[in-house]
Formats: sequence, structure tokens, C-alpha cells
Amino acid sequence: MAITILDYVKAKTGDRETYSEQDHWRAGVAMLGGCQTCAAVIASYNAYPSTSGYWHCGTCIGTAGFATVEDFEAWQP
Repeated sequence: MAITILDYVKAKTGDRETYSEQDHWRAGVAMLGGCQTCAAVIASYNAYPSTSGYWHCGTCIGTAGFATVEDFEAWQP
């Protein structure tokens, strides 16, 4: 299963009850975005970073996601 942007934010900011837009910016990502493939509006809880460098939704991520935060951080385009 691929990690979400929210999983990444949690790894960077620590475990807490809620995550603000400021928490996302501190982690270097936005809170809202769009799927590169289908253009669906997605938020960090259902947005997946992909090897294309763009976000994908759960339907479109396929095998282009990252299994761990460490894999995502180590990725080079």
C-alpha cells in the first residue's frame, strides 16, 4: 500500500490529533491538490505522492506510489 501525503506530514511533524495547513507547509507540502491523471480534487489524507513527481488519487496511483516515507524521501526524479 502506498503512503499518503498525510502519512508524510505525520512522519515529519509527529503524531497528533489534527494537522493544520501550517503543519503541511512545515513538512514542505500543500494540504490540497489535484490528481495528475483524473484531475480529482484531493486532500492530504487521500493524496498519494507518485514517481511522476505529482500527486495521484487512490484510484490512479497504481504502482507509482511509495511504500514508505523513507522511499519517498530517497526518491530522485
